[in-house]
Amino acid sequence: MKTRLLSSLLLSASTSVSALTLAPPDRPGDSLIGNPPHEVKYVAAKQEDTLIDIAVNFRLGQDEIVLANPFVDRWLPREGTQVRIPSSFLLPNAPRQGIVINLPEMRIYYFPDPSRVVTYAIGIGREDNWKTPLGKTHVAAKTENPSWTPPKSIIAEHLAEGDVLEPYYRPGPDNPLGLFAFKLGIPGYLIHSTNKTNGVGMRVSHGCIRMYPADIEQFFPMVKVGTQVNIVNQSIKVGWYHDTLYMEVYPEMEETPATYEQRLHSALSLIEQANGGQMPVIKGAVLKAAVEKATGIPVAIYERPAQTPPVVQSQAVPN
Repeated sequence: MKTRLLSSLLLSASTSVSALTLAPPDRPGDSLIGNPPHEVKYVAAKQEDTLIDIAVNFRLGQDEIVLANPFVDRWLPREGTQVRIPSSFLLPNAPRQGIVINLPEMRIYYFPDPSRVVTYAIGIGREDNWKTPLGKTHVAAKTENPSWTPPKSIIAEHLAEGDVLEPYYRPGPDNPLGLFAFKLGIPGYLIHSTNKTNGVGMRVSHGCIRMYPADIEQFFPMVKVGTQVNIVNQSIKVGWYHDTLYMEVYPEMEETPATYEQRLHSALSLIEQANGGQMPVIKGAVLKAAVEKATGIPVAIYERPAQTPPVVQSQAVPN
């Protein structure tokens, strides 16, 4: 509880606090990290704020904060509007080791040791010919103050849009790769900083994974060369927090569309898996709303009954 309270205090601190370093789930079999879902975090918008300003301030992704606040105008939230700050996360359904990147969520999870989980918002590749690849890889190299030589394909694309790229970018703050970069085992793909922070939490890159400059500055010294990286596509996550089962839903990736029936089938499979292979009795309206409303917020869908203590039979005492 103290760790969760500390995390909550860190989240509400100034912009110098970028990452969330959280305790792992406190019960075996649980998947939720961060604040308990009933401890909802809000901030009041200032007159000059957009939702994107608030996202950058709290190191959240742009799409992430928009999904969490579906009834708030992205560009004119109005002064005093209560804006929800996501602070609870279900871990992806993947081994909890190394780095796990969930593309629909646009969030990275790092498991440095069994006592903590570090998570950051990220930007990912566009849905056209620049998708971020799925699969398992590793951190092949680390570079501080990287230089960048744009590939001919990217130079040509920018030129067609009337934007001229330099053939070579020196190391420094104006470099599109920022001050820190991880080279992945997949040729041509990096995890790197960005000087376009509004793109964090969006599909705007040429396949690389972008992080806030302050986030990757923290992240860089934590990660060793050789660290496993697992890139997954999980638009629906299901997991326990104590005796309540939660579902966290994101829009499907554009290149892997799914109908409502397909998403419902996936959700039911995940629920059964999370419940030890047995399908619990869930209200249809609750399940339908959770699947349809992709808010990125964990939603309670089922509460398992409390364990009834066994009845101890009294032993007859002979006369």
